[in-house]
Amino acid sequence: MNQIVKDKMQRQIMVVKNSILFKNTKRIDWFLSVSENFEEIILKNYEYMVRWQAEVNTDYKQPIPYGVVINDENKVFVYKRWWISSNAWESRLHSKISFWVGWHIEVDDKVSKNLLRETLLREVEEEINISENDINKVEVLWYINDDNSDSYSTYHLWVAYLIYVKNSNIALLDWELEKWEFLSLKEIEEMMNSWEYDIETWSKIIYDEIKKYLS
Repeated sequence: MNQIVKDKMQRQIMVVKNSILFKNTKRIDWFLSVSENFEEIILKNYEYMVRWQAEVNTDYKQPIPYGVVINDENKVFVYKRWWISSNAWESRLHSKISFWVGWHIEVDDKVSKNLLRETLLREVEEEINISENDINKVEVLWYINDDNSDSYSTYHLWVAYLIYVKNSNIALLDWELEKWEFLSLKEIEEMMNSWEYDIETWSKIIYDEIKKYLS
């Protein structure tokens, strides 16, 4: 583990008690009903915990806001991470192709209204150069819980947003991202069915929901 990753694991990140998150909703795997406003529950009940502790504490979930970026042609932003020298904590993301942008919320993230959305949009601007003026609409599409895939997933609750952008003037500002393009659903399916591409797990999970929504 390099020093940058060690420093990340010492930072305080947003967490929410499972007893609060699932007080009125059955704790199931995969897609949770959007009729239960987990976004609001998180915003009213979050606290902070040192990240390495949160990664082993089964009483809490780490809310992860992530955005699927869609342009005005209904094409999805797809990118690849560098396979070497990456500082990403989760090594399974190295050299992977992904359909989403976002990560943990830390104690230093300061916003005025909605900590989840505003932190995500700042991340989108910092990583791929999409500013508030480039965005038409942001909406919650899914909440995803996964207690059974692996130890990493057990400690997270994904809050999935669709981010509609006016143009495709993206620039990769994060050096850990290698290349990008906007792809149609057909092009994404061809990629997913090809042995040439290594697509990370969460992108595979959300693809069917993206397809149903955009279709």
